[in-house]
Amino acid sequence: GRVQMGRTKDRLDFDREVEDGWAIFVPAGTWHNVTNIGDETLQLYAVYAPVHHAPGKIHATAADAERDEDSGNDEPPSWSVQPPQPPSDEHV
Repeated sequence: GRVQMGRTKDRLDFDREVEDGWAIFVPAGTWHNVTNIGDETLQLYAVYAPVHHAPGKIHATAADAERDEDSGNDEPPSWSVQPPQPPSDEHV
C-alpha cells in the first residue's frame, strides 16, 4: 500500500510504501490518504478517537466518505465529544 499525509489537502509531503503487518498513525487534523498499489486486496482497520462517523458507517473509498459527510448522512453520534473546528484553509 501507499500512505500519504500532510498539513493540507494539496500538500501530502509524507509519502511511504507500507506492507502487511504495518501500523499507520495519523495525527489529529492531518490530511491523509491510503491507497492499494498492489494486486491483492488491502485490508485496512481504522481506529478513531473521537468518533468521526455515524454508527455502523462503512466507506469503501475516501470519495464515498466525503460524499456521505457532504450530504449530512455521516454525522457522529450526539454523545461523542468533538474537537473544536479549526478555521478553514480553503479559499474561494
